[in-house]
Amino acid sequence: MVLEGLVSEKFDLMAVYAEHGVRFEYPDGWELSHEHDDDDFTVTVESEGTAFWMLSVLSGRPAAEDVVVAALESFKTEYDSVDVSESAERICLLPTVATEVDFYELEMVNRASLRACETDSTTIFVLSQMADTECEEVGPQLKAISDSLMYESDDADVDDESGPFAFDNLFGGMENVIDSTAEPHNEALDGSQEEG
Repeated sequence: MVLEGLVSEKFDLMAVYAEHGVRFEYPDGWELSHEHDDDDFTVTVESEGTAFWMLSVLSGRPAAEDVVVAALESFKTEYDSVDVSESAERICLLPTVATEVDFYELEMVNRASLRACETDSTTIFVLSQMADTECEEVGPQLKAISDSLMYESDDADVDDESGPFAFDNLFGGMENVIDSTAEPHNEALDGSQEEG
């Protein structure tokens, strides 16, 4: 494994989610849930506070800009005061629509990061969110989750001895071969998995 442990070195007790062609590390103890809608699926991990990180894989491959615009409209509909700014962050070195959102709820500033890109077969949307008061503690953890995120590459050249799963790192742009014999830590799924 090329990337395994890089994120875990920064934070103790990182769990691993590795299903449906995606893999990422997240803080052990955060609540994990996922849901299906036809061929689309969403995976969410939530902290003990208000912070969460969400990944949606959209099989219909909608335009990344449309996905982010729709998410922004939801924020603007739900909250009275919303500040939007562009971000230069890219996903997998692909053209990426990246936006930062500050909004106000219960007299508290909240921050959300929206990212969307189109792969050969899907559109990937990542949303992370936290209260302003959580930025110092939780901000690095949310970034660590995003840094560890990989998805199964359709056209990766993988040696037979390496196992069948080749992944691309979404936020680092590096192709990585994951040992198919490794057992991910999915204990958080027990009791929290939602049937779609």
